[in-house]
Amino acid sequence: MFDWITAHKKINAATREAENIQQKNERLDAENQELRSRIAALELEIEARINEAVEEAITPILVELASTKEELAAAKEELAAAKAEITRLNAMINLNSSNSSKPPGQDGFRKPIHNSREKSGRKRGGQKGHPGHRLSLPENLDELVDRGVVLKEVVDHTDGAKEYESRYTLDIRFYAFVTEHRYPVGQVPPERYNEVTYGDVIKTLVVLLSDEGMISGNRLAEILKDITHGVINISEATINNFRSEFVKKLSNEMNAIKSDLDSGKIINTDDTPMRSAQRMVFDKDGSPIGLETAKGKSFKVTVRTYSNERSTFQTVNPGKGKDGVERDGILPNYKGIICHDHDKKMYKYGEAHGTCGEHLVRELKGLHESWNIPWAGKMREFMLRMNNYKNKDLADGQTACSEEVLAAFESEYDELVKEGQEVLDELELNNEKSRHDELRPRVKRLREFKDCYLLFMRDYDVPFTNNLSERDLRIDKTKQKISGCFRSWDGIKDYVTIRSFISTLKKRNMNLLDSFTLVFQGVPVLY
Repeated sequence: MFDWITAHKKINAATREAENIQQKNERLDAENQELRSRIAALELEIEARINEAVEEAITPILVELASTKEELAAAKEELAAAKAEITRLNAMINLNSSNSSKPPGQDGFRKPIHNSREKSGRKRGGQKGHPGHRLSLPENLDELVDRGVVLKEVVDHTDGAKEYESRYTLDIRFYAFVTEHRYPVGQVPPERYNEVTYGDVIKTLVVLLSDEGMISGNRLAEILKDITHGVINISEATINNFRSEFVKKLSNEMNAIKSDLDSGKIINTDDTPMRSAQRMVFDKDGSPIGLETAKGKSFKVTVRTYSNERSTFQTVNPGKGKDGVERDGILPNYKGIICHDHDKKMYKYGEAHGTCGEHLVRELKGLHESWNIPWAGKMREFMLRMNNYKNKDLADGQTACSEEVLAAFESEYDELVKEGQEVLDELELNNEKSRHDELRPRVKRLREFKDCYLLFMRDYDVPFTNNLSERDLRIDKTKQKISGCFRSWDGIKDYVTIRSFISTLKKRNMNLLDSFTLVFQGVPVLY
């Protein structure tokens, strides 16, 4: 028989054991859950402590690194600024009359040797077929002898032989020439009031040697005294009187020069500073007030030239402003083409303007070589290429540029100006202020004055350069180097008047000595 009591007891015991196991498992699960929570909290605490330790260790390093980056950035900016300043200073040091508008007189002791010629591939020296030169007699010798301009004598070494060979010696002899004028008693003309006066030839020679030869009054007096064996003993005051007399007699000649300039198609103009111990003061209306004399210094005055291929007219003004141009009286009513060195006040006169390409070429050379702007080299090459094309055209007998070639040149000009603007924008973007500021006015000028820079191609009568005016003024700078400055306002006014006449005579291949003598005699030369 089944023992239910024993079985029931076993079942109860097993149930109690199962309940104990279940309670134990529940307790273990609770403990496990608690341990997991504690582990998670410990992990978070450890991570926080590690992060805190790392942050404490790294923060100073990051701060130092940031500071280093800032210092590095500042150093880079400082280095860039230093490089830009070095470039600017080097460009300024390298500026001379060959790569900028700087006048040759400011080149200093280390004057550059200008040579813009390109190699031709030919040997040095005279080329095959080049005519040689040797000392020879003038072709019109007999005519000159008949006129009394040349004296000729024969020295016979043949003892009267009929056949001979001639050899000639060219020389010059100095002697004083005295002319005695006899008048009835009491009928001496007023101009012969003094018993002895100087003749027109000696006056001519004195003015020529003084202004063309640039010999000072004292030295000139000594030379004349020596070569005439003391017969002509002239004073410096007399020399100045001769010059003043000559200038007064040049009035009609100067009017003739002005008339020729006014009727010409083109006028070249330029100016240069000169030094004078006196200057004229003008009121607001342009009327002269009086002379101002420098004390312990000299004034800077302006000598301006107006010229063409036949004539030269020079003036002097206290300054280089528009008021002086108005007083000169050449340009206010002029209706032709004015060639100049981009002198802004000149654009107010004339019908058209030819701006000097040579000045532009020199400035572009400086931008290319000193400021390292390759675009400037391209623009310079283009301007020279146009001028070379024109010169070849003229040599071939052409009088104008063909429409197709001119259109191509103008298109290329526009593209280069556009490219120059792109270079300018890039320099501004890169904050290269010095190079940007140096390039900007050139690009702006090329864009705004295109018609002026291309006029020499549109009209072959217009020169590429303004060298004609510069040549006319070159002798003035030489004069200043010799004399230092003019002592009076009348002195510099007389000088520019005589200089105008001399330059005009040379341009027209007229004899200076003969022309000066005619002026002293009151005989017209240019009118």
